[in-house]
This record gives sequence, structure tokens and C-alpha cells, in this order.
Amino acid sequence: MLVKLSLLDVLAYRTGCSYLSDLRHMKAQEPLLLVRALEAIAYQDASLAEWNDALRYLAGEEAVQDAAEARQRLLAAIRRAVSDG
Repeated sequence: MLVKLSLLDVLAYRTGCSYLSDLRHMKAQEPLLLVRALEAIAYQDASLAEWNDALRYLAGEEAVQDAAEARQRLLAAIRRAVSDG
């Protein structure tokens, strides 16, 4: 049996979060781990719905019509959070 993890679950795993909700409550430079995890995932590796779920959940932004754009907006939002620190 093949079990596929959602994009958000993969991000939580790769950043060492015990719970999915921990992705939204990272401290200090921890969001940099999220940036690195996102950079390692190509937009083709997840569906548009998964990218939009992550975009809404992590960045509070509206859904878009293109997975590449959703990934790019998500990365930009997380990078802003890191720089605003």
C-alpha cells in the first residue's frame, strides 16, 4: 500500500515539527528551515490544490490558478517572515 503525504505534512516532517500547526508558530530563524524545505520541492511535486492549501495556511494568501505561482508566493511570504524576524 502506497501512502502519499500532503505537501503540508512533508513540510512539517522536513522541518522537524511534531504537529502541522507548529509550522505556523516557528520562532526566530526556524522559518529558514521552511524556506529550505520549500526550495527543495519543485512545483510539479505537489498538486495545485496542495500548493494553495499551503499558501492559505502558512501565508494567509488567496488561492491562485497556477502551482508555480503558488509556490513562488509561498516562498516570498516565508522569506518576508524570516527577514522581518
